Amino acid sequence: MDPVTQSVQQMYEQYPYPSGLPNMTAGFDIRLLLSYVEQSPKDSRPYHALEAGCGRGPAVLAAATLQPEVTFSAMDINTVGLKEATLNAEQRGLNNLTFHQVDLMALTGITVPEGGFDVIHCAGVLHHTADPQLGLNNLAEILAPHGVMSIMLYGTYGRQALYRLIDCIDILSPIQAQISERIAPGRLLAEAAEDSLFKDNYWSSTYLNPDVEFVDTCLNVKETSFDVTGLWQFIENAGMKFVRWVEPDVWSVDKRIKNPELRARLKALSEFEQYKIMERLFEIPKLEFIICKNTNQQRVPTTAAAVEASGFAVNPEVSFQVTKRNLNNAQRIESVAYKVRGREAVIEADPILGSILLLLSEQNSHFSGADMLNVLIQHGASRDYAYELIDSLLQKEVIFVLHRR
Repeated sequence: MDPVTQSVQQMYEQYPYPSGLPNMTAGFDIRLLLSYVEQSPKDSRPYHALEAGCGRGPAVLAAATLQPEVTFSAMDINTVGLKEATLNAEQRGLNNLTFHQVDLMALTGITVPEGGFDVIHCAGVLHHTADPQLGLNNLAEILAPHGVMSIMLYGTYGRQALYRLIDCIDILSPIQAQISERIAPGRLLAEAAEDSLFKDNYWSSTYLNPDVEFVDTCLNVKETSFDVTGLWQFIENAGMKFVRWVEPDVWSVDKRIKNPELRARLKALSEFEQYKIMERLFEIPKLEFIICKNTNQQRVPTTAAAVEASGFAVNPEVSFQVTKRNLNNAQRIESVAYKVRGREAVIEADPILGSILLLLSEQNSHFSGADMLNVLIQHGASRDYAYELIDSLLQKEVIFVLHRR
């Protein structure tokens, strides 16, 4: 193990990250992730997923609990976190999840399924390694040809206020000091930043974070951040291809730019140029994205002709809210709203679409396009309009198309 990795290991074993209970995160549902790309698995074996850098394991514990049909592996260098995660998995009776102590710089000690992992999840890890490019290259080698990676890296432009605070901490409390000695002065500076650097932005209340979170954010012994230009090169160097952002709305000119003249000028640029402007114009501290191998590609939209023969599922990153009114011996549905990840909730005005959303809110298994088409027609939609509604649900990410297996 190289010296940088050793220092990172020591820090995280002293302050095991992350804090909190198991919680399903965006970019961790296996069927949804695989639906983003064109290639599908060539056999019907169970899906195999890897979390590269699991820490105490809250994300993978939640994912394994909610997806018992998927075989999960999780790796980290943090022996303290791994011990806790393993015990937690045993207490939950999870037999589809195993933990391994593995150094991402060498990637020895992990059993790779035949053909590679279908999905690799790596959030907040590569930027703390001695060589992020080597880490990504190693992960690319164990990814299946049809597979995808869900990655989170720190964004340089979105973290500028934080980096100014870290500079202040390093001046007040030199990095040679013990981490435990640096927490208190670091908190004082972070509290002072509430009325300056951190006022009304993402970093507000950082000084109140638990020690584990504060150390990870403000006192980390190794950190690299990326801008869009560097990210594109980083992905290309690994023989990988950008598929999409986990939350496209964050990077969308249409969603975030109000002035129509400016929006039109930006839309005339390439997507790459648009992203470069968005990262400078808005505070985006995390770059969360999906990538695949160069031999794969982003999945093309489903045509109307293919709808009936396709399988669908409700996006697990969508939540529904149904408002009901109790009447005399009856109950009336007042409204149906849905929310995709961190976006604002949408109350659907179209009565037909509202009826379908109500059905989808109770749907926990996959269904065919033919069935959905028939239900829409039964609710009064013409066949052409039914196709439009299905396309709208796909575009809004309420539903997604499953790969055939």
